[in-house]
Amino acid sequence: MDEELRIDEEVELRNAIMIIGLDGWGNAGKASTFTVKYLADKLDARKFAEIPLNMFHDYLIQRPIVSIKDGIVQSYVSPKNEFFYWRNKDGGPDLVLLLGNEPHLNWQKYTKAILRMAEEVGVVRFYTIGGYLADVSHDSETPITSSTNNKKAMAELKKVGLELTNYRGPTSVYSELLWLSRGRKLDVVSLWGAVPMYVGGIYPKAAYHILRRIVQLIGIDVDLADLEKKAEAFGTQLEREVMTQPQMQGFIESLRKRRRQDEETTYIS
Repeated sequence: MDEELRIDEEVELRNAIMIIGLDGWGNAGKASTFTVKYLADKLDARKFAEIPLNMFHDYLIQRPIVSIKDGIVQSYVSPKNEFFYWRNKDGGPDLVLLLGNEPHLNWQKYTKAILRMAEEVGVVRFYTIGGYLADVSHDSETPITSSTNNKKAMAELKKVGLELTNYRGPTSVYSELLWLSRGRKLDVVSLWGAVPMYVGGIYPKAAYHILRRIVQLIGIDVDLADLEKKAEAFGTQLEREVMTQPQMQGFIESLRKRRRQDEETTYIS
């Protein structure tokens, strides 16, 4: 047992890639946690470690969830940060998945715990996943922006159609990882998917487009057809709901009009 890192099973991995999805500030449309949870379930990844939350989490900000029926407690679920692993039988890189909650406290210690885990299992690159609210409509192309701590990786990002991030402002713990990993010979690539500001809950379209880029970058074979269908079904259902809300229709049409104007301006220039 360790104060910052608990390992339940010792594993040896090959050229491991760590993919991180955290709930919190950067999880619009659940793009971060849904994406990693989908991948863990799809690959039948196995839990082997976790980061205890006692020094990182404030229960006054994010409380545990309890279920009580007819006066009897049924379940009690506290926030977790769990590591899963998957061995690639095709000879490609193995995966480590971190699914959890962004820390409220001690970001540097939390990040160093992740880096310790990376050293333990031989991680060579990180992918962090985030979602942000944007002035986009659900039927438009989903912008996926990217940043990295390694200039040499930028050509890879451009090759798979990723936009390079230009941003200055409040950030997530992912930036702590980007910053602390410099000089450690550990590449960090941060991918952020745009989520329409009028969408509540899970937005599978962002998850699909993020994962499509990640599997291309890593070079692993993961069939995302079911996720693509889920994204299409979500869009169809959303269209039906929008049809009954004139005000929402008007707002979405204004977004589409702005997009067409931007495309025309780009074409002219």
